[in-house]
Amino acid sequence: MVQKSLELGKAPKLTIEHIAGDLHVKGWKRTEALIKTTCDDLVTFEQGEEITKIDCPEDCIVYVPFDATLQVKQVDGSARFRALGGMLEIGQIAGPLTLREVGSVEAGSVGGPLSARSVRGDLKIKTVAGSARVRDIDGQFHADSIGGNLRLGDVSGGISAVVVGNAKLSIAPVPWQAYSVSSSGNLSCQIPDDINADVTLESGAHSIRIKLPNSIEKIQQASYSLELGDGGTFIKLTASGKIDLIAIDAESESQEDFDLDFNFDFELGEDFSKMAKDMARQATEQVETHLKSLETQLSGLSKTLEDAGLSEERSKEIHQRVEDARARASQRAQEAAQRAQHKIERKLASAQRKVAREARRSARTKSMHIDIDALRSAKQSSSDPISDEERMMILQMLQEGKVSVEQAEDLLAALEGKGQ
Repeated sequence: MVQKSLELGKAPKLTIEHIAGDLHVKGWKRTEALIKTTCDDLVTFEQGEEITKIDCPEDCIVYVPFDATLQVKQVDGSARFRALGGMLEIGQIAGPLTLREVGSVEAGSVGGPLSARSVRGDLKIKTVAGSARVRDIDGQFHADSIGGNLRLGDVSGGISAVVVGNAKLSIAPVPWQAYSVSSSGNLSCQIPDDINADVTLESGAHSIRIKLPNSIEKIQQASYSLELGDGGTFIKLTASGKIDLIAIDAESESQEDFDLDFNFDFELGEDFSKMAKDMARQATEQVETHLKSLETQLSGLSKTLEDAGLSEERSKEIHQRVEDARARASQRAQEAAQRAQHKIERKLASAQRKVAREARRSARTKSMHIDIDALRSAKQSSSDPISDEERMMILQMLQEGKVSVEQAEDLLAALEGKGQ
C-alpha cells in the first residue's frame, strides 16, 4: 500500500469525487490530508484555492483534519466515517454506510444498511436500501425511506422516518420537536412514563397495545389518540401491522443507551499491559466525549425555552427534568466505565489463554518430534513388531487432536521400523 499527503491548513474543505472501491475516512489532529491506497499512479489529489479534491479508482483510506468540511459525491463500495467534527455531505454510497463520532450529516442514497452512532448534530438521509441502526444522535433524525428494518434510540431532536420493514424505537420527546414514524411492518416504541405528549396511533392490522406503568390496554381499531401528562409534544406512529407503545420508568432504561466502542483485536505476542492501558484510555476518552456533548447540548437550553415562550412554571419543570437526565447520564457513564473495565479483563484473559494454548501446542509438537526420533532409534536395535496397543494409542491421540495426521504416520513408521 502506498500513500500521498497534502497540507490543507486550518478549517479546510475537502471533496471526494469518486471512489471506485471501499472508502474509509478518519479525522485526526493534523492539518494535512493523507490517502492510502494500492494504486498510487492513478490517484487524483489536487488542491484548489478553496477545495481540495480526491479521486481514486480502488479502495482507499483517507485521513483528514478533524474539523474539515467534507463532501463525498460517489462511492462504489462501502463507506465508513469516524472522528469527524465538521459538516459531512454524502451523495451516493453503493454499499453499507457506517458513521461513528461525526458531526452533522446529510446523505443522499445508501445502497446497503446504515449504522450510525454518536452523531454530534443532525442526521438526514434520503434513502437507505437496507436496514438502519441509529443511536446517540444529538440533533434531528430524518429518513425519507428505509428499505429494511429500523432500530432507533437516544435521539435528542425530532424524528421523521418512513420504514419498509419493522421499526423499533426508544425515544424521549421534547416539547419543541415533532415525531413521526411510518412502518410497513410492525412498530414498537418505548417512551418515558413521565412525558407530556399528544399521541396518534394508526394500525393497518387494527392491533394497538398501550402499556403504561399501571395498565395495559389492547385496542382493536385502526386509529387511536391519547394524551399523556399535560399533552403538547406531537407524536404520530403509523404501521401496516401492529403497534406497541410502552411507557417505561426512566430509572430502568436499558443500559444500551450508553456504551463504549472499542477497536482492538488481540494477536499473539502483543504487549497485554500496553493494550490494557490503551483500552482504559479509550474508555475514558469516550465517556468524556459523551458528557461534554451533553453539556454542550444543555448549555443553550435556557435560550431555547425563552424562544419557545413557555411559562415560568413549565420552564422550571423542564429544567428539573434536564437536571435529572444529566444525573442519569453521569450514572450511565460510570456504569459504562465499569463495563469497559470488565471487557478489558475478559479480552486480556482470552488473549492470554490463546497464548497459553499456542505454547502448549508448540511444546507438544516439539515433544512429539523428540519421541519420534527416540522411537526410531530404539526400533533400529529391536526386531519386535508394533503391538495393537501401540496402534490404538496412536489412533486415539490422532482422534483427540494431540497429533496431526503426518505425526501419526511418522509414529507408526518409527514403531514399524520403516523410518530408517
